[in-house]
Parts: sequence; C-alpha cells; structure tokens
Amino acid sequence: MPKRHHPYAAGGNAGWSIGSNGLTAAGQSELLKDLGRQLQHNYQGILKEPAPDRIRQLLERLERAHRRERGEDH
Repeated sequence: MPKRHHPYAAGGNAGWSIGSNGLTAAGQSELLKDLGRQLQHNYQGILKEPAPDRIRQLLERLERAHRRERGEDH
C-alpha cells in the first residue's frame, strides 16, 4: 500500500486550502465573515472566562509600556 502524505507533517501545510481560490473577492469576504461568526459561536463560553493571571499581568505590562511611550504615565 502506498504511503499517504499527511497534510500536517512538517512543513506539509503549503498545499492546504479551504477551496476559496475560485471565489470572487466578495465571496471570499463572506466566507471569512461566516468563519468568524462560527468561531465566535463555538468559543463564546471561553471568551467570557477571565484571562489567566499570567496573561492578565502581561497585558497590564504592555498597557503600562504603551502609556509610557505616549507620555501618559502618571
């Protein structure tokens, strides 16, 4: 039996496609919007959960650094 190439093998996702190449720009836009809506629906519960402490601390550090760059740090 011949070996089958797995699409997720190291570097093997170069040929991966959702089949949108034949769509118009408007069709591609609608496809991406629909994908976004589906992802939001599927992960809605996770998005409502609080961020883990480590992520929250990193976000706070980024915000402070951003304020310092803009001269808004008091």
